[in-house]
Amino acid sequence: MTKTMIMFSTGSIMLMAGMYISTYLSTFAVAVGTALAVAGGWFMGSSAFFLPKPTKKSN
Repeated sequence: MTKTMIMFSTGSIMLMAGMYISTYLSTFAVAVGTALAVAGGWFMGSSAFFLPKPTKKSN
């Protein structure tokens, strides 16, 4: 597994867990869930930095 797939998968799980946790009616749970979802989105977005760069093909 590449670094990109690991970071994207981790970010996706964190995002979904954060959305699930933030549905509880406790203020603390909403704060933790929101922070977890934001961190998961950051992980997913930063994984694009590690995508392979396109190379120019000369025919």
